[in-house]
Amino acid sequence: MTNPTLLAEVAQAVRTAAKVPPQVVITDNSRLIEDLNIDSLDLVGVLLQIQDRFDVVIEDDVVPSLRRVSDLAEYVARQRGAAAA
Repeated sequence: MTNPTLLAEVAQAVRTAAKVPPQVVITDNSRLIEDLNIDSLDLVGVLLQIQDRFDVVIEDDVVPSLRRVSDLAEYVARQRGAAAA
């Protein structure tokens, strides 16, 4: 399970990078494309924002598996854990 604080930070990064309106609720299960209407260009911006904000590298081969906000948060948590090891 992902830290709720990390999940909130990831959700905020997604909102900022993709310019998701404040009235749109972002949950851990929100799908980036289907629920938040993030297009491919904004998705690149989201991934760059996540990389910059959390100091992680998102490999190209992992991108298709990052479909939900929770997927992003879990990926960040794993990358941070790997960096600490």
